[in-house]
Amino acid sequence: MNDLPAPFTSQDCDLRDFKFIPIDIVRLFNSEFHARSDDAAWRAGMTIWMKSFHQVPAGSIPDDDVALARLAELGRDVRSWKKIREAALYRWVKCSDGRFYHPVVVEKVLEAWQGKKNQRVRTSKARLQAMLARLSKAADMIEIIHLESNLKTLLDELSRSMPQAEHILLERSVTESVAASKGKGERQEEGKRHGQGKYRETDAAMPVGADAPGRTENDPERMTRDEIWKSGRSLLMQAGMPREQCGSFLGKLVRDYGAGVVVEAVRAAVVERAADPATFLVGACKHRSGRHAGGSMEHRQQESTEQARRILFGGEDAIDG
Repeated sequence: MNDLPAPFTSQDCDLRDFKFIPIDIVRLFNSEFHARSDDAAWRAGMTIWMKSFHQVPAGSIPDDDVALARLAELGRDVRSWKKIREAALYRWVKCSDGRFYHPVVVEKVLEAWQGKKNQRVRTSKARLQAMLARLSKAADMIEIIHLESNLKTLLDELSRSMPQAEHILLERSVTESVAASKGKGERQEEGKRHGQGKYRETDAAMPVGADAPGRTENDPERMTRDEIWKSGRSLLMQAGMPREQCGSFLGKLVRDYGAGVVVEAVRAAVVERAADPATFLVGACKHRSGRHAGGSMEHRQQESTEQARRILFGGEDAIDG
């Protein structure tokens, strides 16, 4: 097969999700195929044309008479197929991959394939822009890292559909945006760690940092609690909880369920983008600690809501002091 031409379409050219094949009517009825084929060969040839659109690679057919008879809608009648094979396969060219390609069919295939790739690029670019917008407003490092992973996946998809030079520029721009967001997030966290703003004021309900007895800078427990504070506070404040209540709310959860359970609940709330994070966190902590009550989903949701309200506004579970 070394003397045969290269395949006319790429191995990943797949149009099986296309329901329609474009046909140039004028070109077809002025063709030698139309002029010279009898009814059986014309019908078989046109059927193979159309079915080749959904072969992989698109625009190709196998060099196998049994398979070709089936593609021509002749079932197992290979004998009848062989009688019309030469006329039905007019202008089909065998290539180095062992398959036949038709130059006219391939023209239509390549037009459709390019349109499909262009649509993929447009969709991926729109998703990428939406993620970059979220990245610019990311509240904490957890969200930034999550978005960075998604952006890398999208860039990888785009690398298969975009010109290389354009992709390099896009990748550079995204990398710079991620680096800028990380730098901003790290500066905010460093400021909180050194007592800027109201960090220490609300920290009393959940002691962390250098003031916590017996803790060092790299203490795993401190890092876990810092993560609870940064991400949990951000979620709660975005939902409208007053800043001064966030630390008390999270501190109560830590005392009731432990830091490990609460940090997993906070991570889940970030991923789920919970609309009501206070209720979500209470329910998630209960579930993860094995204290999740039975009953219907509605009942459990109501119970979580009530407990969140008690934590916030007082009652039997009110915060001491």
